[in-house]
Amino acid sequence: MLGTSAEQLKGMIPYPCHKKHKAMVFIGAQGLASYECPRCHNIVIFDYDNMTAWPSKMIRGAAHRFTTE
Repeated sequence: MLGTSAEQLKGMIPYPCHKKHKAMVFIGAQGLASYECPRCHNIVIFDYDNMTAWPSKMIRGAAHRFTTE
């Protein structure tokens, strides 16, 4: 990784519930990711391909589904 972090930044996606808070997206990032809003603790889905975000609800039992024994 050469250069500064700003050179490797694809852009910023604001949280839909609080525009002041933003997620940094680096070049090469793709797909979807879910994060908790740092202010209101709602779940937000980020689309790195389209550089958009939308609110979502918590999916109950999702963590249990992916646990390995």
